[in-house]
This record gives sequence, C-alpha cells and structure tokens, in this order.
Amino acid sequence: MQLYFVRHGRTQYNVEQRFQGGSADSPLVESGITGAKAAGKYLQRTQFSHVYSSPQGRALDTAKLITAENQWQPAITIDQRFSELDFGSWDGQLEQDVTPKDQLENVIHHPAAYQPELANGGETYAEFVARTTAAVHDAVAKAGVANPQPVLIVSHGLVTTMTLKTLMGVPVSGLRAPFVVDGKVLNTVGHGIVDNDSLTIVETHDNVNFQLVTWNQTSYLTE
Repeated sequence: MQLYFVRHGRTQYNVEQRFQGGSADSPLVESGITGAKAAGKYLQRTQFSHVYSSPQGRALDTAKLITAENQWQPAITIDQRFSELDFGSWDGQLEQDVTPKDQLENVIHHPAAYQPELANGGETYAEFVARTTAAVHDAVAKAGVANPQPVLIVSHGLVTTMTLKTLMGVPVSGLRAPFVVDGKVLNTVGHGIVDNDSLTIVETHDNVNFQLVTWNQTSYLTE
C-alpha cells in the first residue's frame, strides 16, 4: 500500500521564520491556501482509504482544503501523534532570538545531541519519531498492507521528513543530514525539510520496510 504525505501550506510564522512546533500555530497565508487547493486538485481523483491530519490548525485547514477538492469527499481523522515536534518555550519565537545557541545548533544540525531540557523543554528527536512512526504503523495496519487505496496524512515539515527517514532506516543522528536515496541527494528547503504543500509518497508491503516513490513534489503548485 502507499502513503501520501502532504505538508501544510505556508503560514505567517513560516514567513517570519519563527519556531512553529507542536505547541504553536499560525494561520495559512494566501499562498498556503492556494497551494493546498492546488494539491487538492492534483489529488482530486485519488480515492483514499483513510485521511489523517495533525490536530494543529495549519495542518487541519490544509487537509480540509485538500479533501474539499476530492471527488469522494473523504472524512478526516485527527491523530494527535501527527503533531509537529514540540519546541516548548521556543515555539512562537523568532529562530534568531532563541537561546542557548548551542542547543539551537544541535536542533538544526546535531539531532542526537539536542537536549531540550537544557533549553526550551519539549521533545527530543527520539521521542518525536517514536510517536510519529507508531502513528504511521497504526494507519497502515488499519488500512491493510494489501489495500489498493492509499492513505493520506496531512501534517508538518519535520513530521513528514523525519518520520520517513526513520521508517527508511536513518538513525536519529542522521535525521538532519542530507537525505540520500539510491546515491542521489534529495531536495529539501529550510533546514532540510520538505516544502509547504508538497507531496511525498512511500509504499510498504509488510508495514516494516518502506520505499520512497515520490519525494517533495511541488510541480502542481506552478501549473
């Protein structure tokens, strides 16, 4: 079966370069709304077995815009486990303003060394990917690995990127490193995540091994 991951549309916090994790939210800007509708039109003839969304407004609003375009009008199931990495007190702050700077360096470049208890509170990367990958495994089990209808998961940049890396065998220490598949470095934005309103697809035949089908597709945003 296949899983379709869509990152939420661009938000005001994205524009302002603020931390926007599991305890922060910001409304979609016009381009984020337009992008979500474009993703929905691109997927309008895809019949999903299930649609899941993070409970956070930016993701849920994106999911609603996508499903509104779908000819089957699928229902959305909210799963808290697809919330973004919780940055604690850093959430809502400008990236350039947070302290201590050594932990800011770690959260961006050295995930295994990141210790939120020394900075902002929130989650470690290990805690984060443990909950998101568990949610994916549960979604696959519910749909069934032989299901010809894919599952749609609308969430966040780190959720999509770090969850898929983990499912494909990347350790916590490598979650912020360039993503290399079949000898090719895959394109990312920001600090190594997928684009807003982008589509990434993986497939699995056993809910253990996952293969990449489509990475960070955004072609429909400019059509």
